[in-house]
Amino acid sequence: MSESEEEDYMSTKFLEEAASYEKKTQKETITYSQRRQRQLQEQKQKGYIKPREQLQREAREEGLKRNIGDTDNKGMKMLMKMGFKKGMTLGKSGGLEKPLDVELKHGREGLGMAEIRKRELEEEEEREMAKKPRIDPVEYRDMMANKAKENKLHRRCTAAAVIIERLDKENSNILWIFCPKEKEQDQQKQEELGEDFNNEEYTRTEQVELSDNEEEEEEELPYPKEEVEALLKLSLDQRLVQLVEYLREKHLYCFWCGAKYNDEQDLTDNCPGLEEDDH
Repeated sequence: MSESEEEDYMSTKFLEEAASYEKKTQKETITYSQRRQRQLQEQKQKGYIKPREQLQREAREEGLKRNIGDTDNKGMKMLMKMGFKKGMTLGKSGGLEKPLDVELKHGREGLGMAEIRKRELEEEEEREMAKKPRIDPVEYRDMMANKAKENKLHRRCTAAAVIIERLDKENSNILWIFCPKEKEQDQQKQEELGEDFNNEEYTRTEQVELSDNEEEEEEELPYPKEEVEALLKLSLDQRLVQLVEYLREKHLYCFWCGAKYNDEQDLTDNCPGLEEDDH
């Protein structure tokens, strides 16, 4: 075949062939079960008879949407004879071009009760919102930051006190009062998990055991009461400083390094410093 006899690639013949091929492949990809299901669905729609209530509702909605000006009814003809023209409004000024929509009432409430109840609920929500204190975002962030810092210091004081208790296991030390008791450990675990201490997961048996052990935990400490009160009055920063200094001076242990040194010279040569920032 010569070049003159070749078909023009810009003609619609190529597009028609592609469309027919696409329809053919689409028919082939449909399985028998899918084709049968589609046929059953079409038969079901053809044989479906709408309920009487649905037919009445559709007829009513269609009638309400119909414009009387578009139909030949006696009322419109009478208005036209009295000088009314299509597109005019009823009334001297600011009249309505369309009649008010008819809203069917459902239920046994009186007219306007739904709007009254809705307004009362909105007013109640406004009163509840007014009772709640408004928190400044900056103050809230500062409060959460201080709380996180306090929790961090508390954990560090507890860790340092536990190390002191382990190193001073032969001799008692007043700094042991900062070691957490079992009840405090349970409370810390609950706070870390973000759960209430008396939640449903806490079994009744555990709660009874906890209440029985409260009196046992309130035993007298073997240290002078004045010294204990003085230590407990210290801030968390001051407590941590005292605990870290005691570990360093008494046991040559650096809390920030997490290591115990052989002697003072070893501590001086290998430990960066006394503060956390030095590490």
